[in-house]
Amino acid sequence: MTLDADFRLGIEGVMAGYMLLRGEEGLKVLEDGKMRTKVAQDASGKEVPLPFSETYAVMQALRFMWTYEPERISQERLKASMRILLERQELADLVITDLARWKDWSVQDRLMAMYADEKFAIPAIRRAIVRYLYYCSQEKGEKGADGVEVRPESAVRADALLKELEQKDPKTVSDAKRFLVR
Repeated sequence: MTLDADFRLGIEGVMAGYMLLRGEEGLKVLEDGKMRTKVAQDASGKEVPLPFSETYAVMQALRFMWTYEPERISQERLKASMRILLERQELADLVITDLARWKDWSVQDRLMAMYADEKFAIPAIRRAIVRYLYYCSQEKGEKGADGVEVRPESAVRADALLKELEQKDPKTVSDAKRFLVR
């Protein structure tokens, strides 16, 4: 893939259209060309850093597919794609927020590892992790045969992890909880 400019207005719409036309095959192309790599080729064929705007555009296209075309690419597949971007420090807080919005509770251990990793020791990322764990901990379970609600395992785990963070980093947890939408 070549780039003609650092910022290409409307590219997220083109990417969403590509996924609409090509489905999972198109998503795979975007993952390989825009999400897993940090380099691209300019018009002369020279390798250049992949602009942030290109990766962010894929993220916006994933959001579009989730909201407006949930039957075209499965939501589980879209979650898996979004998880690829967790490693991108510049996008991590936004990715974590989307994963919480999409109720993808599968990355709790990964987020705890990120919380402890100096590479991700950025207040916005840490607050996003706290909010993710909070929302997960609030998930309601199904009622059993006896009529008693059984909390999902992910909610119980998130509750325990949140308590752990409250012990280690009470200020960040307090700051993050202050602005929660309840």
